[in-house]
Amino acid sequence: MGKTKRQQHRSRNEDREGSDGTRTTRLQELIREEVNLILRNEVRDPRLDGVVITMVELAGDGSCARLWFTAEGDDDKRDACEHIAGFLRTQLAESLGLKRTPELRFRRDPASRTFGRDEQESF
Repeated sequence: MGKTKRQQHRSRNEDREGSDGTRTTRLQELIREEVNLILRNEVRDPRLDGVVITMVELAGDGSCARLWFTAEGDDDKRDACEHIAGFLRTQLAESLGLKRTPELRFRRDPASRTFGRDEQESF
């Protein structure tokens, strides 16, 4: 027999929630790839040499994105990243064609610091 109205409604909501999760994951990956491309090809700030975005966390409403990065050297490159956030946001808006482009916030990836220390200690 057919599904009850409650079961049909639940199924539609589960499908919608699943597709939103997939959309968010896909959008996070697109933002990561695009920012890395921009950093490599369009940014001429020497303070940002060696900066690589490792992960993007997008807020549920899409208004804010936290970009986790690795960088060579011990100096903190977060200020340099924050300095070009507006430029990156404009470039993302153009290249991805988003209705609303998220605000970009940067965090140093703690795993990269640990990994770098482990590598140095082994030599």
